[in-house]
Amino acid sequence: MPWSSGGRKRRALLLVGGLLAALALGLALGAEAAPDHYRAPRIDQRRLILRLHDLPLGFLNFTSEEGNESDEPLCERLTHPTDTPPRLARFVLDFHPRRCVALYESSFALPGEPPPPALVGTGAMALGSAEATDRGWALVPVLLGRLLRRGALRSAATRTRVGDATRLFHVGKLPYPLRFWGHAASFLAWRSANTLAVVMTIGDSFGQADAFASELAQRQQTHVAKPTPYTAAERFDGEIGLEDPAIDIPVYWLGRNFKPGGGLPPNRLYESGFFGRATPETSEGLLTEAPMAPLMVSYDNIWLNTWTPATWSVFADSRTAHIVTTWKCTRTRTMPLAEGNATIFGGYDRNFKRCPSRAPDVFTAWVDVGGVTVVVNSPPAPDFIETVNPYGSFKGMEAIVRALRVRP
Repeated sequence: MPWSSGGRKRRALLLVGGLLAALALGLALGAEAAPDHYRAPRIDQRRLILRLHDLPLGFLNFTSEEGNESDEPLCERLTHPTDTPPRLARFVLDFHPRRCVALYESSFALPGEPPPPALVGTGAMALGSAEATDRGWALVPVLLGRLLRRGALRSAATRTRVGDATRLFHVGKLPYPLRFWGHAASFLAWRSANTLAVVMTIGDSFGQADAFASELAQRQQTHVAKPTPYTAAERFDGEIGLEDPAIDIPVYWLGRNFKPGGGLPPNRLYESGFFGRATPETSEGLLTEAPMAPLMVSYDNIWLNTWTPATWSVFADSRTAHIVTTWKCTRTRTMPLAEGNATIFGGYDRNFKRCPSRAPDVFTAWVDVGGVTVVVNSPPAPDFIETVNPYGSFKGMEAIVRALRVRP
């Protein structure tokens, strides 16, 4: 269960996922064949885009699909839906180009460094001939313009030179949900031999966005000039949230890879985040979201929410905290620890009047240790209770509690 920064942002993330789909201009059709004289390049275009480690510390892979742990860039064929401008449709039909895009979101800034853009996009399209590249280069404003409102994209002057030709575009009135990340977007596009590439940066000013776009384009060009595989290890961002220099509380975790044995499955660190403050439980229409802790660490089947003494009441007084833990049929088990104690709660997905004969199948734990309280597998919402989890037992909770340790 990955952590969420709130319903509004979650919905915005899902909508920005449309940015990636828009870059693809629809779903792959591929009905017509490219001309006989044209041969598309055989290259994994993930090798041509910005990698996570090219960005300043604090950036995370952007994923538009909750639970997507692969963080794979989106690499597909361009297509021509019915509203495609004729010149662009002809280009797509003639060359069936493929492209790769990825988005990265900033989670924190480093002290003393210029504030980074809130959102960075990167894209590349390798083509198989000078003719195809010439036509694609001429269509760059059309391609980018399809992501935005009509007339929002405008050319801007730049001294940046990348590859063989460079163009800069500004967007000052960002559509929702892009404006969630800032007020100014810069698109720096360039041509390098038969490859077209683009970097997008969104920030609070064009000066900020332009400066980062220029720097990041130069970094991406090193991959365009000398492609190398973009590995899963390079994409891993699960620990980045724990590198935030603003963290001022103990970070309890299970390591990058949790392997308890005893028939319990291994679990890999999925994501983490430090928010510095607690967010109360919120209700919007029929949707209620649990309180958000100052620090969250998530694994495949385990999520750890760390609360300070000053923020504990935000959770303890919520509806989310009271489900299962206060119900009639819930069983509890206490565990003394070297630096504190833990209470494990085992119950059911409802507050039964007559307790079921079956074993409990909903488990959570409250661990008081090191001056903080770590809540293990808290329900994501008062009306969302998970009953299928390989750690859903007293044995599983005890293994987690005993393995908790401070991250160096």
